Amino acid sequence: MTHSSTTERLRGMVRRSDPHTSLEAAATVTPHLSAIQGKVLDAFERHGAMSARQVEQLPEFAAYGFSTIRKRVSELAAAGLLVHDGVDRTGRAPCTRYRTSEVLGGDR
Repeated sequence: MTHSSTTERLRGMVRRSDPHTSLEAAATVTPHLSAIQGKVLDAFERHGAMSARQVEQLPEFAAYGFSTIRKRVSELAAAGLLVHDGVDRTGRAPCTRYRTSEVLGGDR
């Protein structure tokens, strides 16, 4: 993978206030993500803060069971790649809303 394609893959995962350090951090994290974790993280980068329920309802996850997507959100949060961003009260029961962590560009 060339430097420019690596940088392109990590776009959105880099803190604007310190792009060099954030790029290094993102590069060390992303190789350890499973394919589905990467897709879930990409969804947060594209759509912004969401609850796990909202993520599982995205068209790109229609083929997966709800627990598959919710588990990946939990794993990414446990790894510090997603952080709590309030509560979603649009459904029957309130649920935690997540966004990407600041290390991965969540300060946008």
